[in-house]
Amino acid sequence: MKNPFIKKFIPVIALFVFINVLILIFKTFLIQNGFGINFLLGANVVLFLLSFFGFFIQTKGVHSLNLNAFIRGVYSSILMKMFVIMAAILIYILVKGGEVNKPSVLTSMAFYLIYTSIEVIQLMKIARRNPNA
Repeated sequence: MKNPFIKKFIPVIALFVFINVLILIFKTFLIQNGFGINFLLGANVVLFLLSFFGFFIQTKGVHSLNLNAFIRGVYSSILMKMFVIMAAILIYILVKGGEVNKPSVLTSMAFYLIYTSIEVIQLMKIARRNPNA
């Protein structure tokens, strides 16, 4: 594994697999407690893809000699995540006719916080090793 991007993204991949496995293991329990399994799996996929693209954009900024490139990368990542998540929630509300599964939405928000935390930790490790960051 010579590509540092992939090497630093492994914890996010592991988190994605871990969350999917947990959802599938506790499927019956989650359904009995009012969670939407398809929503949780879909939210996990969307958050994983957003983390991938955001991490890619921010990693390019960390390796740039220009500080403004890093700032643009961070802002681009934040805006991309914000608009995609807003669109996903809007589509979900329209498809469900206003019936929102609150436990699933709150759980997916927790997933977002975990993904973001791991992403920031990995970016900080990259930035520490980069003398230009």
